[in-house]
Amino acid sequence: MGKILGTQESLMNYAGWYAMRYFPSLQKLQEALMKKSLDNEIIVNAVMKEISAYISEERTVDGLVRMYTEQSKTRPYIEQKLRSKKFGKDVIMTILNSYEESFISWDLYEQSITQKILSYVQKNKSKRYIIGTLSQKYPNFKQNILVLLDQISPDETESIQEEYIKLSQKFDSHNSKERQKIVQKLSMKGFSYDSIKKVMRELE
Repeated sequence: MGKILGTQESLMNYAGWYAMRYFPSLQKLQEALMKKSLDNEIIVNAVMKEISAYISEERTVDGLVRMYTEQSKTRPYIEQKLRSKKFGKDVIMTILNSYEESFISWDLYEQSITQKILSYVQKNKSKRYIIGTLSQKYPNFKQNILVLLDQISPDETESIQEEYIKLSQKFDSHNSKERQKIVQKLSMKGFSYDSIKKVMRELE
């Protein structure tokens, strides 16, 4: 918690610093001041009355939403972040609705989603896994994700091969029961049965 502040001036300085650093709601700011002053309600109320004249929750929320959209964050993510900062529901929804066009702009999200796809492909994630994960997070862009994934990784053969080799170090591929375990493991990762069998035939 650090040093306890017991004067209005010191607490006002802290309030200004806290507001600039964390962009809090007035409720969150008040909670921070109460903690910093050991619940000195008289001083906190005086500081809040003064600083409220300079802080607009609407402007703060607008700035945060703009920042998050520039970082390609989704609407549910942004809403959760704003709620955790204890901004009012009406303010949150009004500002989010004003950014609705941004949330359905593929240009704004394409680079971020591309990086995520590349990362998943490098980790040998199946197309089914990638599509399912990203479509759930970015429901407005399911078709875009499908097209982009086909461009980046038109074939899963290499991923299946690498995962098969890893599993072959744990299970004996020449033993029918252990071989079936390999198939099950690969299927659970989202790879199609036909693709798995094809790769296994090629490797054997």
